Amino acid sequence: MTRARPAPSNPDPRSQGEVRGLSPGRWIVLCAGAEAIGMTAAALAAKLAQHVLGDDPQATTLALAALVAGGLVEGGALGALQASGLRRRLPQLNARRWRWVTTAVAGLGWAVASVPGVLTPDDGAPEPALPLVLAGALALGAVMGAILGAAQATTLRRLVRRPARWVLGNTLAWPPTMAVIFLGATTPESTWSTPSVAALGTVTGLVAGTALGVVTGRFLPGDDDIVPVKNRSSAPTRPMRIRRTEAAAAHRPRLRRGPTG
Repeated sequence: MTRARPAPSNPDPRSQGEVRGLSPGRWIVLCAGAEAIGMTAAALAAKLAQHVLGDDPQATTLALAALVAGGLVEGGALGALQASGLRRRLPQLNARRWRWVTTAVAGLGWAVASVPGVLTPDDGAPEPALPLVLAGALALGAVMGAILGAAQATTLRRLVRRPARWVLGNTLAWPPTMAVIFLGATTPESTWSTPSVAALGTVTGLVAGTALGVVTGRFLPGDDDIVPVKNRSSAPTRPMRIRRTEAAAAHRPRLRRGPTG
């Protein structure tokens, strides 16, 4: 009669030093969802700023506050959802720092980019040609992508071997992303209703976030790029008891031997 062997347990991968995977599809969904939330908030903020300036052309402070709030929602959503995905691949990621730097750079960057279009008075002058708008969006996306990638890469330095790849990925991803965003932002007229503007913002965010996720997903750290946990700590320190013993020996007075003979 043989004994039945106990079923093998399934330990938590994190407790074994392993890292759960992050599929490209999940990453794209996270980026698309974040930008959908962010662009909806930014579209509503721009519409609110237009209403405020329509009632009182001098109320620029309130209009700016609305734009900044919309931008911070966009950056916060992107940082939170990206961090939740990256923690599946990098459990040691400082998610709070990732959220903060993403909110600051992406959120404030988008708010600043929105200011000219909302605060410029409508004096009947013709709108800039679409190719010129898209060219400006591509240039702005390259600059903002490099800055955002560099800021986010500071949280990856001890976790991956080549954090500069993330900077490159964002520099390549944000120009098309920003082009989609600008295309959606310049489409609605001032006569559009608030629900229509919000719906367009949601669709714009989904398309822009998909582009962002597709490109940056190719630069996510792979298994060979992740630094093992045992190699992330600094040089090992000696036990406290040994250090105290050596310190006491260093301060112990030496006995002088008297003359012999």
